[in-house]
Amino acid sequence: LSLVIGYFIRVWIGNPVIELVKATKQVSSGNFSYTIDDLGNDELGILAKSFNKMTKHLEEARQQLYQSDKMASLGRLAAGVAHEINNPLTAVLTYSSFLRNRTKDNPELHDDLEVIVRETIRSREIVKNLLDFARQSVPEKHSADINKIIKNAVEVVAVQLSAKKITLDTHLESTLPEITV
Repeated sequence: LSLVIGYFIRVWIGNPVIELVKATKQVSSGNFSYTIDDLGNDELGILAKSFNKMTKHLEEARQQLYQSDKMASLGRLAAGVAHEINNPLTAVLTYSSFLRNRTKDNPELHDDLEVIVRETIRSREIVKNLLDFARQSVPEKHSADINKIIKNAVEVVAVQLSAKKITLDTHLESTLPEITV
């Protein structure tokens, strides 16, 4: 009778406990994908199901932590790149503004320098946004005239297009409302 009772205790309690111990060792060594086979609906079976759910959540949390670490590294890289780009942009803006102010009697050169100044300011804004991203701040939304955005883009590429003998015709609707960007 003792041997029969011992056998059933071993099968019903001993083996499930051994499986639970094995699973905890696997998880402690970093194997979060290890699962325990269904041990039934008793207390040990419920414990095994809870263990499987816990390891699944741990793996998800580990993946999120890894992703957060990657984003933090990207933010630090972005901040460094933005700082390095900002210094030459300041020099370009200063000299192009100075030259633009000296060429008011030459409208063609003045307009070309105006494009350089405007695009340098836009580049500095991109760098600022990159720094804001690195700091993980909330992006700012504002209203903008879509026609003005298109005209500025056309001016930027106009020299390249004319060098390739390409004519760009724009037909903009003046009554368009401002958009949020």
